[in-house]
Amino acid sequence: MQKRLKVLTICSWYPNDLKPTLGNFVQKHAEAAGLFNDNIAMAIFPSEEEKSLRITTNKNEKLTEFVAYYPKKTKGFKPFRLFQNYLQHRKAFQTLFRLVKKEYGLPDIVHLNIVYPLGIWAVWLKWRYGIPFVITENSSGFHVTSDHAYPPIVMKLCQFVVRRASVLMPVSENLKKNLKRLAPKAEFRIISNVVDETLFRPIKAENSRKKLIHISTGVDSIKNLSGMLRVMQRIKNQNISVDLDIVSDGDTAYAKSLCNELKLDDVVKFHSTKTTTEIAEMLSQSDALLMFSNYENFPCVIAESMMCGKPVISSNVNGIPEHVNETNGILVNPRDEEALANSIVLWYEGKVKFEAETIRAYAEQYFGYRSVGQQFDSVYRAVLKLC
Repeated sequence: MQKRLKVLTICSWYPNDLKPTLGNFVQKHAEAAGLFNDNIAMAIFPSEEEKSLRITTNKNEKLTEFVAYYPKKTKGFKPFRLFQNYLQHRKAFQTLFRLVKKEYGLPDIVHLNIVYPLGIWAVWLKWRYGIPFVITENSSGFHVTSDHAYPPIVMKLCQFVVRRASVLMPVSENLKKNLKRLAPKAEFRIISNVVDETLFRPIKAENSRKKLIHISTGVDSIKNLSGMLRVMQRIKNQNISVDLDIVSDGDTAYAKSLCNELKLDDVVKFHSTKTTTEIAEMLSQSDALLMFSNYENFPCVIAESMMCGKPVISSNVNGIPEHVNETNGILVNPRDEEALANSIVLWYEGKVKFEAETIRAYAEQYFGYRSVGQQFDSVYRAVLKLC
């Protein structure tokens, strides 16, 4: 039996008291890694509510979590304020790392999940202690042509970090192409988002009307909820019996207003933040996942939908076509509302059909906890020359 490694996962995004769903896919990656090794997850967040450093801890069978909240300065001379915030940030990291060292000793390897903003600490640990690090990346900030691309100064910082990693593990081939611009000589390994196969299960929905579900942050420039709602109006005007649930932890006031304007309140329902268990239940009670993004990496919700045996109707952007194909979904060009409406009608009328068992089998192979955890383990051991 192989010796379990000590893995420190540094998380730029992570579920926390301020944003409970932020980076929930990062937490799932950490849990998958914790199946085969002893994994400690660390995350740091500024908070205007804190007067001093506050640290929360949580331990379960898969990993140990440390989350720190440091006081954020919002008033005063800007350069001085920024310097104070940096000092608080550094203090938070160093305090957390001392806790890790005291309780677990030095880690064998660091797993940085999302380069910005905590990537600099992975580099520091490599310089200070000789601990190698690998990176999982999921951010759309590396899509240089998107509205949400990182600014040049952040991109330079990211380049500094990724060029010093042992292995880069983007969640899609498309994201790899963007990262390769920053680190052309880097070693890459594509490892997808992960889904708990015991929680997301294939259950046949028993709906009187077909039900679509959309789950996202709701940022319109990325997720294109406005276009999706106009498509639903087309569907309704054709007397097609399809409903849509929109689940979002973001600001969807604009979408609710448009929904009312388009007279869709009887077929479109909005839902606020849900737990992972609640998302699994809602997916199982739906008939298909609907996405209409202008750009994406590979959203975790697609993997979750597939694990439930549900097909995906989506725009054909970035990392999505790497997994969505004719066996598990329908792809249309981004912003092509007519094509999306026609695809929904074809699916509704049964002119395109999908087998839940086939979709589930694919998801287990590519997105299951054990599958992804084993892939991480093989990367760690290769970096440490243990295999």
